[in-house]
Amino acid sequence: MVALLYVHVLLTTAGYVGLIATNVYALYLSQSREPLIVRTGLTAWRKSTRTFGPLLALGVLIGFFLAVNSRVPLSSGWLIATYVLVAIAIGIQAVVMIPWQLRSSRALESGALPSMTPVVFVLVMLSGLYTSILWLMVSRPG
Repeated sequence: MVALLYVHVLLTTAGYVGLIATNVYALYLSQSREPLIVRTGLTAWRKSTRTFGPLLALGVLIGFFLAVNSRVPLSSGWLIATYVLVAIAIGIQAVVMIPWQLRSSRALESGALPSMTPVVFVLVMLSGLYTSILWLMVSRPG
């Protein structure tokens, strides 16, 4: 069970950090204001989110399995709050970044540079959510 806990921590951390890092990467590349560089970054962002998103999801599923098998009450406030925050983080990534990526692809095809405001928003939100989730998982308040 301890090994599975390490796998849970590794996968969820890799998923969150990977999603945050790829958004930082997209933001950094957009500073060049060169459509070809931004397009290359967008392609890399898309591929990396297809890796880190599933890692996060698998880590969350393992965490749920661990909670059930460790006899942690699924009605624990800290656990419910953690899963709500995870759902919000995944939702933000899906609701904001997927449409942004589609708009950005169209903008780049026409030679325009996409707005990076959604990327900044997601970076701030994911960083705050991940910090909150980590605090909840370690401290288990209440």
